[in-house]
Amino acid sequence: MKSLLISIGVFLLLSVLALFLLFMYLADMPPKQLAGNIYTEGKLFLYKQNMIKKLSPGEMTQLYQATCTRQCHSKDVIEDRPRTALEWEWIVTRMKAPDRAGISDRHADAITRYLQEHYLSNVPTVLPAKTMRFIKRHLWKSDFGDSDLYLDIIYIPRAHLSLLPYLVSSNMPKQKPGATFIVYINTHQGTIPPWDLAEMSTLHDGNGNTQAATGWEVLYEDGQNHHKQGILTFPAIDEEKPAIMDVTIHLPGMRERIFQWPLPIAGFSDNDDVEN
Repeated sequence: MKSLLISIGVFLLLSVLALFLLFMYLADMPPKQLAGNIYTEGKLFLYKQNMIKKLSPGEMTQLYQATCTRQCHSKDVIEDRPRTALEWEWIVTRMKAPDRAGISDRHADAITRYLQEHYLSNVPTVLPAKTMRFIKRHLWKSDFGDSDLYLDIIYIPRAHLSLLPYLVSSNMPKQKPGATFIVYINTHQGTIPPWDLAEMSTLHDGNGNTQAATGWEVLYEDGQNHHKQGILTFPAIDEEKPAIMDVTIHLPGMRERIFQWPLPIAGFSDNDDVEN
């Protein structure tokens, strides 16, 4: 009986070795690379089953590539079209459906974070290209980052309030009187504190008047506190009187951020169909 068990054990060991060598031959990889891939796949499986809590950057990349660019899409479809944090969340949620990619919840969360970190757009991408060029030319302002914290603001004049539903999350705010600004806050390494931007923001209308903000409403925030979107409101201003309007945001422990718009805002025209 003992010799039989030894024979069975040797047979199984040789079978596993043969399958490994066959797999290595078919995969056309060096043994070290193949072993590394097997190890990573094992960690991804354990992460999916909630048996480990965190993936390394390399493992996150392999999960993204295996799920998205090797299975469903070419790289350029994803990597040449950055999206906002919320848009990536929407897209990955759709891909979770069984009749699509069938991604597990944990893998979907990890892929969403990867896309938000590596292929992030500062402004929404759902509007036609011509409209987005108008927004970027006349309404959108950015501080281009400071201490790994990025602020982007889109001013919504009364004449362009119809854009609002396309530029905010699904939690559409109630229409409020006054000057309206959409604010996007993004960080890659740190976390965004629970700031009330209404307490930190002032508006100068260019005619000698300074207004304190009247409200800050958070519309979207991801689960990692890396991305946030909200509506910042001020009392109404004279949008037709020529002036340089600016919004100043004083974040604790950081330099003040100043964003400026020349008033009145240009009307939407065919000239905005021309690239800068």
